[in-house]
Amino acid sequence: MNARRGFTMVEVLTVIAIIGTLTALLVPMAARAQDAAMRATCMAHLRQLGLGAVSHASEHKGVFPAALLYGTNDDCLSGDVRAWDWHRHANGSVTPGLLWSHVPGVNAHGVLHCPTAIAVDASWSGDPVTGYNYNTGFIAAEARMPHGGDAGSGAGDLVQPKANLDGDTHVPLARCRRSANTALFGMGGRRGGVNKFMRSPENVGTGYDLAYAGGQAFPNGSNWVGVDGSVWTSQLPHKGMHADALPVWIVDQLNFPRNGFLSDDASAYDPR
Repeated sequence: MNARRGFTMVEVLTVIAIIGTLTALLVPMAARAQDAAMRATCMAHLRQLGLGAVSHASEHKGVFPAALLYGTNDDCLSGDVRAWDWHRHANGSVTPGLLWSHVPGVNAHGVLHCPTAIAVDASWSGDPVTGYNYNTGFIAAEARMPHGGDAGSGAGDLVQPKANLDGDTHVPLARCRRSANTALFGMGGRRGGVNKFMRSPENVGTGYDLAYAGGQAFPNGSNWVGVDGSVWTSQLPHKGMHADALPVWIVDQLNFPRNGFLSDDASAYDPR
């Protein structure tokens, strides 16, 4: 009867080398597959957000959901903060916001958290992380914070006119002539987290400090949905046409090139 022969050192080293080679090949493949899955989920979320916003506009004389309102329709001092994503009630509870009655059957907590927004903080303390931002620079209306002198006013009375819209507060659906080329929602990005309000690098009339806190995240490309519902990926982040002339503390809020804009000017954000 022959004695059993063990593995030689050469054979052991050969097996280890083969395992190492296979691991080196498989790990990047698995990472790419995971990235592709996250991007597919992200695009599906953006498409749902876009469809919900257009549905709202279709039912409200072409007006998209407001980006931000303070109070209720009757009382701006109620303590409610109603954003497009979350509604923070006066008692501190948080429920889905202005968009969600037009996205039936969709879990807001899932759709609003982009799978690529990992280990980031919400821009508004107490709200769940919103991994996406909404075109507030042009398309959506936005209110100022109320003060004691606003007693008797409703939330809509505080909506602000925009200099870049010649005093209008928003762009209605009928005026969105560049619907395929204008971002409605995108992957929000700023230094240290995300901002749910999308701004334009041109940012006429609202302050560059807001613009540079309302850019897009670019983790190997930034996904966004157009007004027409088409979903796109932009590979090249833009720093903004005025970045070199602005104070460092403003531009630094963007953390470029990890985050950036979809265009150097307002062309990716102005739907007219």
